[in-house]
Amino acid sequence: MKLYPIALFALALLVGPLSPAPARAAEPSPDALLASMSLEQKIGQMMLVAFKGPGLSPEISEMIRQRGLGGVILYSSWGNVENVQQVAALNAALQADAAKTPTGVGLFVGIDQEGGPVVRLREGVTVLPSQMAIAATGNREHARTAARIMAKELTALGINTTFSPVADVNSNPANPIIGIRSFGSDPNIVSRLTAATVEAYAQARMICTPKHFPGHGDTSVDSHLGLPLSGHDKRTLERVDFAPFAAAFAAKAPAVMTAHVEVPALDPRPDTPATLSQPVLEGVLRRQMRFEGLIVTDSLGMGALSKGVGTVRAAVLAAKAGADVLLFGADIGHEPQQQIEAYEALLAAARSGELPQARIDQAVGRILAVKQRYGILQAASIGDTSAAVAFQVGLPEDRQAALEIAQDSITLLRDRTRMLPLKPSDKALVLWPERNAFDPVASLTLPKGAALMRTSREPSAQELREAADAAAGMDKVVVFTYDATRNQAQQNLVRTMLAMKPQNVIHVSLGGPYDAGLFPAAPTSLATYGDVPVSIEALSRALAGASPMPGRLPVRLQ
Repeated sequence: MKLYPIALFALALLVGPLSPAPARAAEPSPDALLASMSLEQKIGQMMLVAFKGPGLSPEISEMIRQRGLGGVILYSSWGNVENVQQVAALNAALQADAAKTPTGVGLFVGIDQEGGPVVRLREGVTVLPSQMAIAATGNREHARTAARIMAKELTALGINTTFSPVADVNSNPANPIIGIRSFGSDPNIVSRLTAATVEAYAQARMICTPKHFPGHGDTSVDSHLGLPLSGHDKRTLERVDFAPFAAAFAAKAPAVMTAHVEVPALDPRPDTPATLSQPVLEGVLRRQMRFEGLIVTDSLGMGALSKGVGTVRAAVLAAKAGADVLLFGADIGHEPQQQIEAYEALLAAARSGELPQARIDQAVGRILAVKQRYGILQAASIGDTSAAVAFQVGLPEDRQAALEIAQDSITLLRDRTRMLPLKPSDKALVLWPERNAFDPVASLTLPKGAALMRTSREPSAQELREAADAAAGMDKVVVFTYDATRNQAQQNLVRTMLAMKPQNVIHVSLGGPYDAGLFPAAPTSLATYGDVPVSIEALSRALAGASPMPGRLPVRLQ
């Protein structure tokens, strides 16, 4: 219909003047916000804490509203994770609470969602294979795909910070805490895949924190339990340990996580972990490597610190050393009350001059700059993402992508007696030690002639006898192990089967591939680099001959 001037005039009288949409208040600059903050608010911004329960509890609300908290970390062990809708609603409530504070600064909402063995979200999301599995594929695009999927799902759940990737070079096969969380033992491979992961997270606008600087890969102590020592000299550190972090920084990583590891080559003071070391944080990270992003501590409640200087004192020492974000996780034996004690200790240190005001302003300035860059400076502008959950999380095509990564990772180390594939006519016994509450047995599919027998994590003498009786009438025996390098009972299980059927045993390393080095007599050996459901499904297909096993070891076996 064509409107003439008179008609246009009449229409204007009917609908009234066309008013512009209300203007949004201009977002304050990080510098302006910093200048407006009290000391108490600045200290709060430096803290990122765990809390208990599936909803906005009075305790975490008080931390946000009364102390200007900078961020939270979610844990399934402290009840933060029930289902994806609940997680999205929780995060929306947290940001809504932050919007009511005087500064209105948004929260870092972080989680450990590495893929493989370290994932806090398991149900309703796409669980990716481990980093070592990705490295075994030899395909950098798989690293990007994994990061892209995780970033999309985390964003839909209202999570803006992932404490990954693991940039440690796992050069010590006996490492009790890194293992398959790493991309492997070759610093060049680890560097390339770390950079690819960081690039994908950056493209998805997900804050990532490559970890654990200056390197946790050549250690023999779990820093959750005690203080590890890295004996690398400066040359080795630069050639091996620093290389993946340098690659991550070149890929524009916005943050890095520290290691609670003693490194005498960088700081000769005894019992001084890198997290508390100014020579490491200010000297190496800032001056030598010219890193300008956020320095985030690993959890200050871990045994490496809590059994030494203590968590509360560690918070002050880490801030003095150059850490910007002080992380308080859901560590065993620690309660949220300790976070308040640390807050008060930081305030006291600032007021006494022990913790310089310039150091605090430097840290908070970086925090606010990263929040602005990633669109979370103002909590009121973040919004509720829960409506997008059904369309972004746990999609079939993403699970298929994860399965393809897992299939490409399955590694056939040897098959001297041509035991594979398992045929429907084979009488085969599969022995599988139980691992934990997240049992992936439902993802295992066996050929018609195969039978599954579960054992305890450390098979008893009685279980060995029962396994031997069951194996006696079988053509083939498939034995799964989890990090048998630290489990003598599982070693006994494999050796019992090898003694009975030396030419008919298939050994599968479900944890680290280092188990394969324990059993050189096993005629057939495979590695999966983890037991997330897609890895077990890929193993099922490989055992049955439904898919090839193209993976390559990304570590050296001793």
